[in-house]
Amino acid sequence: MATQISAVHGRILDLDAHLQAPVSRWGEIFGEATARFGKNFSGNPFFDDAIEPELSVDTAWTKKGSAAPGATTPEGRLATMDLMGIERQLIFPQVVLAMPAWSDRPGAEAVLREYNNTVVKWTKAGKGRLRPAALLNVTTIKGALAEAERVIDGGVRAVLLQDGVAPGGYSPAAPEVDPLWALLAKANVPLTFHIGGQGGFFGSTAWQEADLLRPGTFSTGEPVGPQMLGTMHMAVQNYLTAMIYGGVFDRHPALKVGVIELGAMWAGPFVDFLEDRLQQSRRLREALKRKPSEIFVSQIRVTPFFWEKTARQIERYGMPEIYAFSTDFPHPEGGTDPIGRMGADISKLGPDAVEAFFVGNASLLLPT
Repeated sequence: MATQISAVHGRILDLDAHLQAPVSRWGEIFGEATARFGKNFSGNPFFDDAIEPELSVDTAWTKKGSAAPGATTPEGRLATMDLMGIERQLIFPQVVLAMPAWSDRPGAEAVLREYNNTVVKWTKAGKGRLRPAALLNVTTIKGALAEAERVIDGGVRAVLLQDGVAPGGYSPAAPEVDPLWALLAKANVPLTFHIGGQGGFFGSTAWQEADLLRPGTFSTGEPVGPQMLGTMHMAVQNYLTAMIYGGVFDRHPALKVGVIELGAMWAGPFVDFLEDRLQQSRRLREALKRKPSEIFVSQIRVTPFFWEKTARQIERYGMPEIYAFSTDFPHPEGGTDPIGRMGADISKLGPDAVEAFFVGNASLLLPT
């Protein structure tokens, strides 16, 4: 049985969930370009099961994949969130759908626009509670800006882009990219990074080509193997290093960033490392207005996996404001009792920490 925490039930903010429609319905829900790509996953039970069970506490937390209650429609999602005790939710696409939309292959723009059109519909139907993130393709800054303007005009309240790709071929701190950060900051639209966006950072898949390191298949969820488990945070660390040391957050103090489903145990040591290395550069010390820890607290949020020891991280490194709850609904990586597992850990720090972890901290990315 999934755990309820009465102090926060009904007010929880969830920073990671997914819009997961059966691929056999991608044409109906997204469009024909997306449906053509979806044929690659037709018949896979995780991606193409359309038999949705009756909504209950048990099915909401234990049924995974495209047949989970509320996986496919905004109305069903709101009902499932009510049962879970969730007030607002940040929602991402399937990684297998994001990949063609982020590519430079023929048809990429059509898939991107089809998905984002659905994001606009979900946002409007979500009554302020559903916050699906629109995809931005950063092959060119001009294209990313145009799509960002389009979806923001449509009411979208979050965007997702790749952390393994230099935007437009530039450093994230380059002046050529500043117009994108300025647009998002002015609109109060968070920039998010999510597992699956690290492609391109390593430049080769050879690192995982060994018996103990290979990922699994898409049969039960995302194909995450041991090599990825140990390195999934490195691309976003690289991206954030450029943004922090490059002065992006000082130039755009209203820009908000979410680092989603990449774990959180790296965050404290990473900030420690950045502040240590800052001492080696007088140029940076003179140029930057705030320390990396201050930037993280005011502008960045990270989501721990349910098994991580977040309370220990806070005790060691401070920054209790940066950690926030997520379900990963309806993916198996989120577990079947994330509220209970994470609540048992964070409650060691007291009721104020529980309130912050499940509600307050995430409000940076999910404002009313």
